[in-house]
Amino acid sequence: MEEALETHGKGIQAKQAEMQKAIDANLEAKALELKKSIDDMEAKRAEMQKQLDDQNIMIQKASKIQIHEEAAQTLEKGIRDLLESKEFKAAKADGFKTNKVFEVKADTSNITGTVNLTVQKLNVKFAPEKALAFLPYLNAGTIGNNKNRVLWVEGAYTSHVGYVSEGTGQATADTGTAVEKSRAMAKISAKLPLTAELLEDADYIASAFRMKMQEKAMLFVDTEAYGGNGSDGVNPNHIYGIKGHATAFNSAVVTKKVANANIGDLMDAIVLQAAVAEQRGLNIVWINPQDWFALKTAKDINGQYLFVKDVNGNYTINGLQVVITNSVTQNTLTVADSAKIQLWWKRNPEVKFSQMNGTDFVDDAYTAVMFLRNQLVVEAADKTAVIHVADVTASIAAITLV
Repeated sequence: MEEALETHGKGIQAKQAEMQKAIDANLEAKALELKKSIDDMEAKRAEMQKQLDDQNIMIQKASKIQIHEEAAQTLEKGIRDLLESKEFKAAKADGFKTNKVFEVKADTSNITGTVNLTVQKLNVKFAPEKALAFLPYLNAGTIGNNKNRVLWVEGAYTSHVGYVSEGTGQATADTGTAVEKSRAMAKISAKLPLTAELLEDADYIASAFRMKMQEKAMLFVDTEAYGGNGSDGVNPNHIYGIKGHATAFNSAVVTKKVANANIGDLMDAIVLQAAVAEQRGLNIVWINPQDWFALKTAKDINGQYLFVKDVNGNYTINGLQVVITNSVTQNTLTVADSAKIQLWWKRNPEVKFSQMNGTDFVDDAYTAVMFLRNQLVVEAADKTAVIHVADVTASIAAITLV
């Protein structure tokens, strides 16, 4: 029995030894296979590194060549390459929100003309125009659809209010009248012939002409707002100017003359004349630039300048805003309550293009036309709030104590 067990144990040990030998042999084979795989991978990595190194050398060489080529390429090629580049196309697709500046390197030594080297400013420079001196300050209104006149009612009232005895009524009755007044719109127009080629080849110039036409129309209205010759009998469709509505300055209103009177005293006398007529809102004076230059150094009795400049660069005198304009004749001026001057609009400046004028269609041309309609009104009761001085020098002398 013991012998049989011993024999069986030896058989098991032999099998274990055989199995271990097989495992060792298998592991050794796997190790050799793994080493071979690692060696193969290292060889491939070395080959890839060699290729990368070769590529880097080629890229560096190509970059040097490309830099040289870019430095020598023509402007046309540089622009074409820029437009075809991924960066430009991506920026264009993005609406140039993040990238708006691109650089083009090109050789311009072969460009001998001036056109290709010129940067064009797409604006048209005109001579300077005078500033609007009246329209910004007037009381503006609009005439609605199906209307073409300004209508107002001027009234007069006579009162006999007074004391009466007990049981006795007023002997004289009050009286009142009301009269309708109306005024037609003034119509203003301008036209400008334009060729089709100008509109096609330089539309920015045509646009500048259109804007200038509108600007000139507003300047015309501004000038006529002061000196327009509208009248009921002769020019009912012209603008009735401020000066034509104004009340003349009357130095007789100053009953006590002023020693060494100056422009400030004349302003006070004008305000006094308005106050006598129960007008208390005078707020603006229009004066010629030459007169303003000559009078701006005037001082009061305390040595203070009469024309005072505010932080915005605007001048006032005795509380009146000063507007300097060539529309006012030299040695004259006008003072007003601007709220009493009504500027009525029926149509704002409107520009239209057409080929219906003359031979425009045949000549391949266009005509730009501009129309506007407006009118100015100062009601009779308000005319004492607009005072015109026809002779500044003589008026100052008239209120001066001799």
